[in-house]
Amino acid sequence: MTALTSNSDGIQMPCVCVITGGLLSVDEKSVWHAIKKQFKQYRQSKHQWLETKIKIVSAEPVLLARIHSKTKMVKEYFTSPVENLPDLTEVVLIDEIAKQGLDFTTLTCDDLFHMNPSCVSKINKASVLFISTTLLHDLSELNAILSTLDKYNKRIVLGGALAGSLYKHWEGDSRVDILAIGYGEYLIPILCEWIKSDFTAIDPQNGKLTQSNQKTKFLFSALPSDKSLDFIERPRWNNLIKDKFYRKIAYESVRGCPYRCSFCNYPYLFNDKVFRMKSAQKIADDWEKYANEGVEYIVCLDSLFTMPKQRAEELCHLLIKRCVKLHWTCYARADDLRDLEFVKLMYKAGARQFQIGIESGSQVVLDAMNKRCTVESNYLAIQHCRLAGITSVVSVIVGFPEETEQTINETIQFLNHARPDFHFLATFSVRVEDVPILNEKNRKKYGLIKYDNPYTLAPYWKHATMSCEKVGTYVRQMNEYLITNKISLDGSIFYRQIDYYHPAYRDELLDFQYQCFYNHKIIRSTFDLMNKYVDKKLETDIKQIILR
Repeated sequence: MTALTSNSDGIQMPCVCVITGGLLSVDEKSVWHAIKKQFKQYRQSKHQWLETKIKIVSAEPVLLARIHSKTKMVKEYFTSPVENLPDLTEVVLIDEIAKQGLDFTTLTCDDLFHMNPSCVSKINKASVLFISTTLLHDLSELNAILSTLDKYNKRIVLGGALAGSLYKHWEGDSRVDILAIGYGEYLIPILCEWIKSDFTAIDPQNGKLTQSNQKTKFLFSALPSDKSLDFIERPRWNNLIKDKFYRKIAYESVRGCPYRCSFCNYPYLFNDKVFRMKSAQKIADDWEKYANEGVEYIVCLDSLFTMPKQRAEELCHLLIKRCVKLHWTCYARADDLRDLEFVKLMYKAGARQFQIGIESGSQVVLDAMNKRCTVESNYLAIQHCRLAGITSVVSVIVGFPEETEQTINETIQFLNHARPDFHFLATFSVRVEDVPILNEKNRKKYGLIKYDNPYTLAPYWKHATMSCEKVGTYVRQMNEYLITNKISLDGSIFYRQIDYYHPAYRDELLDFQYQCFYNHKIIRSTFDLMNKYVDKKLETDIKQIILR
């Protein structure tokens, strides 16, 4: 029978427990707790040594920063009043569930590994668990989450980004009732009717419902009738969760992407290949209402907020004309930021941070990525951000086909010349099957071999110019160079504080990073040993797979 709760009128309603978040994050409060979660995930993984290498390389600067003594300014920066912001997915889900007249509770994936009395009570109260996979990477993480819920014997619905790729090769799981793929705005009403029927009937309406070899049903949503997303109501951030008020919120105005960068699967999320967006008028209306409710900062989660440029310009003029007092951050293409007047207009409209996927300082690699962007555009974008007073946060991918030691050095020299405020370094990944670089034509062109493995976030690979055996070491060396030469700030160290950055902090924060790496020789040596051990394991594991 369905578990029921009573609303304010005493009417009993089914309750949905919404579970969001990732397994691990850069702002873990307890190192020991993070290790315990990692161990549970490790038990579910297979051929995970590249993933282990990536995590060790990522953990090193974060750990050094945690233990290093801090000046007064650095300490104040690290203790900035950061809001514990829920995922946009969580807010959208509970908003839609509330509209359908059902009760809800919320948990994070991290909560499941604590299982305190409050967490247990929420699970027991729920009729069904809605788990978002947006911040989960692979089946080993998903299975680690599911294993924490085994003893509760609850109905489970999976949705989100991982669900959108799983259905193509996953046979399902007896613990999962429904894998929901597509637009949540269409899926939630269908799922809520299923709950109200005491789980006896599910009508996909204009979507599709299929049955896997296991218990799991695959539910596909319909797609919008046109390219406009203006029909999507703004999520009610400050009306749903009791005793919570958010001055900083997340916002989404597009689905998909008009570009086809070879490494990116964003254009294919939501089981949809069409680029759809909200109008400038719709965004301005939403933001004005948020500002009137007390919101001060908006994080735009779109793949590209500056595309099309005409929409971005129109939005800026509307925000300025209406005197909407908001600051905001977004993802931006470098070639859009070549126009300094456009960048200044966005600053005037409230933009304070741009996240820019420069990806490489080598034109050869950029062309292989089909970035349709130049090294010069990347450089100008960073300089124009600095001139306009906007924080630049750049991302780099190391190890993409055509990558060599020479192109890595070109990227380092580019960053040395451009001097962005923050950097994030990532290794080339073949985890998501849909990306263009993994099509047959590109595999042949670049001699790319992928070892299929859905039980790790980093399946093994090699191509004509590099192997995954070396890529983690290159990332570690690049990050150390950027830190010890005081070129830019490691975004993983300052992840939660980036939105509070000011150029006046730059020199002292760069010096703090530098001291972290030079004042802890014993810990650095320990990481050296860990890396050597993992490198050997990775090399051996790859050889065993090749011989199979």
